[in-house]
Amino acid sequence: MNYLDEHIVSLKAKLMDQTTANNGGLQSIPAQNQESEQNGSMSEQNKLFHIQNEHLALEPRTILDGEIGFYIPKSFSPMPVEQAAIKYPSEHRPQDIYTLAEGTINISFNPTDSFLEVDELSEFVEQMADVLRSVQPIRNWLGSEMFINHSGLSIGRIRFIAAGIDGNLYNELLLFIHKGRVVIGSFSCLEAELEAWLPVAEYWGQSLRVLMPSPYSANEKGMISR
Repeated sequence: MNYLDEHIVSLKAKLMDQTTANNGGLQSIPAQNQESEQNGSMSEQNKLFHIQNEHLALEPRTILDGEIGFYIPKSFSPMPVEQAAIKYPSEHRPQDIYTLAEGTINISFNPTDSFLEVDELSEFVEQMADVLRSVQPIRNWLGSEMFINHSGLSIGRIRFIAAGIDGNLYNELLLFIHKGRVVIGSFSCLEAELEAWLPVAEYWGQSLRVLMPSPYSANEKGMISR
């Protein structure tokens, strides 16, 4: 078994639990009390999306102790622990999960214990794509690719539509490396809502960036990239 094969084996369970939970949890979840984070202005990066007769403003969020920043709609809030335990019953559930009140559109992040060099990411993404094609109930494989986002972050993207409980679900996985460690991001929504929400998924991936240390939180003063 070579070096990358060992990482594939160690990540397989975590990745499969993440995507299987998405595909198995399409039904609406009763809304719970979810307090939004107190966030300040977006400054010059303010952007609105018009989705289903609503205007959604984006706001900055951070993960990994404020080291990685990104933008998602203000209407998304952290999924309550009780709800996350139902949707992702495995110990491999994502560390950070953001969702709409209905629970049908989710954005999550899962830092892993696997370490790679940046130049190994492309091969790793293709191997993960092969794993997903072999075990997921895929209705439409949309492909895998590498891209450099607006902040210069190298990201692997895997996209597919899989069968779910209440309908087909669009899955988009983003894999990138931070401090040598692989981080998996996931966006999921109903296929019927894909056209409306795809621009949000695209902006989310393009907005990912490494943040500089700051005495202020990203939510207070906006994100400061390196």
